[in-house]
Amino acid sequence: MKLSTTLLKFSLLATCGIMTMTSSNNPLFYKAELASTKAPVASKKAAASAKTTKAKSATAPVAKPVPAAKTAKVSKEAEESLSKAAIEKMSKVNKINDLLAFSRGDTSETVACKNCSVASEAAKIRFNQCSPKNDYMEEALERKKTSASYIGALIRTPINKKPMIRPVCIETAMYLQSAASGPVVDYKTCSNGKAKNAPARPCVSENYFTLISNSFEVVSQCMKTYIGEGESALAQKQNILAVFGMISVESGFHVNIMSKTGAGGIGQFTQPAIHAVNKMLSETEEFLLSHPDVRCQKIANEFLKEDQRMDSKKTCDRISIAEGNPVTNMIYTYAALKEATDYFDTTVFNDAKMKAKFALPADELAKIKRATMVWSHNTGYAGLKTPLTKLLTTKYAKKKVTDADKFLEELREYARLYPNKGNAGSSARIKETANYYAKIQTKIDLIKDGAAGGSCLN
Repeated sequence: MKLSTTLLKFSLLATCGIMTMTSSNNPLFYKAELASTKAPVASKKAAASAKTTKAKSATAPVAKPVPAAKTAKVSKEAEESLSKAAIEKMSKVNKINDLLAFSRGDTSETVACKNCSVASEAAKIRFNQCSPKNDYMEEALERKKTSASYIGALIRTPINKKPMIRPVCIETAMYLQSAASGPVVDYKTCSNGKAKNAPARPCVSENYFTLISNSFEVVSQCMKTYIGEGESALAQKQNILAVFGMISVESGFHVNIMSKTGAGGIGQFTQPAIHAVNKMLSETEEFLLSHPDVRCQKIANEFLKEDQRMDSKKTCDRISIAEGNPVTNMIYTYAALKEATDYFDTTVFNDAKMKAKFALPADELAKIKRATMVWSHNTGYAGLKTPLTKLLTTKYAKKKVTDADKFLEELREYARLYPNKGNAGSSARIKETANYYAKIQTKIDLIKDGAAGGSCLN
């Protein structure tokens, strides 16, 4: 393969970011106009540069030629390296796009398009055309849309022009979630407070997606300083990206998803988890009511009143739009993460002996704290503290933690070798808890590729 061909493939990959934003008239894709207005300017600059280069070359001295053998060797190595990377990237993204096409219910012709360019495939991300099998949430969404509730306002409000997480990443996460109920999860509908199985994942309509995207944006903006108190703005944004990855793993951002073990909704809450959050929810309410952003005060007033809080025994409280979801479930998710943050601060990061073992810049220490916060959502607090303290008191007994990424890889291994007794019941559970944080990182990378590359964080 010629080097120019390889570079063309990389150019196609770079084009994906622009093409994804031009696939709809929905506000999600407002950046298309910016891209199109910049193109002529770039072309003029390129033309001017070419004229200047041509003029200089006519008067410049001739450079001493490089020996042919040396030139050929360098070019061949560069070509092989670039070619392999380009082919692997193209293959990975095309596989993701095939999956997304199938998940959206595209035609078999589209799904079978193995040779379509990455740019053209990325440009096809759109909302579902609902069917009688998956439109069961549409009536409730329309009712809420015309109501005076905050949920209605979130559905009616256009997508934020620059939210913390790119909307196309949330959309991709929703499509990557399995489209049908199966052995691991069910989708539920609620009627008169009773939950029953739905036949399929709900239709990702414009109303549904707008509600999900706007809800996550508002709740995240309100809670970023709650879970990242005292951290830098960059660290707080990275916290939100981690929460985005965690929700993508847990529910794919679907309101009405239930696991076979009874966890439900956006944050996949169990009865004990709801009970625990309810105990500290007054603190969350107080934080939101005193927030300078009026939106945060509004969600506290509407979703955290005593009669609006989740009842751990009622499934629909976790999954029903009529009961204030996804906002309520998202607030509970952040409240639970705050509780995890406080627990690890008290028992590890602010403990005199343990604190002395970390010799890291603030943002690097924040990376480890972020990992423990979201990791413990799966392991439980004690489930992660056991391997964490084991690692700090053995491998780091006589040295300090100076590399956050290396430490997290070691913690993954210690979670496998030294699981808390609550997670040691089976090899499957040990594997799940040990790999959970890495799974979040992998899911974020997968979504980035499926959303045409680039960071999911604005």
